[in-house]
Amino acid sequence: MTRIIIATLIFSAFVLTTSVVGGELPASTNPIQTIDQAGLAALMKSDKNRNMIVAMAAWCKPCRKELPVLVDLFARYRSQGLNMVGLTLDLEGPKVMQPIIDKAKVNFPVYWADQSTIERYEIYAIPMLFLVKNGEVVEKIPGERPRKFLEEKIKQLLE
Repeated sequence: MTRIIIATLIFSAFVLTTSVVGGELPASTNPIQTIDQAGLAALMKSDKNRNMIVAMAAWCKPCRKELPVLVDLFARYRSQGLNMVGLTLDLEGPKVMQPIIDKAKVNFPVYWADQSTIERYEIYAIPMLFLVKNGEVVEKIPGERPRKFLEEKIKQLLE
């Protein structure tokens, strides 16, 4: 456990220091906002009834690897009704994920969730995908997924 915490802290520091330009972080075009349990519940129940919520963290290599695929799939399917939302779970807050979101040119909103939200939605692995249809979680999928799998899940969600 100690090794995981130390590795997370080292990676977080690396991300922040490699993102600094002239001592300041560049302005983001997609700033990560904070969301609580009530906010996430409202988002899931929104009038956009086909939601794909992706739980991720800055230190998670599969999460970072999957981001460009998600960006591409969202661009392709949003006109057909897909609403995609990122949920970052970094203990250090949104500042560690922001440079990664910016570099990947993430085109969907990303929120930072606190520990109580993680517990309430039983997020036990990352990446984790929530498929939400008409306000109800219809499927919860842990782990890294290949593009073809993600695309099939999106097509099923949009049916």
